Amino acid sequence: MYDAILFATDGSEAAATALDHAISTADAHGATLHVLSVADERLALAADDTEATRDDLRERAQEAVDDAANAASGSGVHVETSVTDGVPFREILAYAESEGVGLVVVGTHGREGREKRVNMGSTAERVVNQADRPVLVVRETEESG
Repeated sequence: MYDAILFATDGSEAAATALDHAISTADAHGATLHVLSVADERLALAADDTEATRDDLRERAQEAVDDAANAASGSGVHVETSVTDGVPFREILAYAESEGVGLVVVGTHGREGREKRVNMGSTAERVVNQADRPVLVVRETEESG
């Protein structure tokens, strides 16, 4: 059913919970697992917008991708990785389109109300609302984080 699955990660506990689902789904379908992390340009702009800030965001994004890719590779799943700069939900959707992935897997913290607004809204929610392909949203549980 799926030849390619996109797992979007920010390195959070919510993403770690979703990773297990992404790996098992890729394994069950013999699909390539694309692992993507986006260095959120909005965070750089909200901070001091120095090259050091952008480098730090890229480094964290690369660590998130490397951790997820190592876990997936250890399960025997074929993995392709990517790190990009931009607004996360936009980059996730663009990557899914350009790579022709059949399923997008994202984690969510399940924030609501003020906490959700303070954190610039939900990337997962925006992906779900704008995606033209299936999206699996895995909510972080209290047991996992």
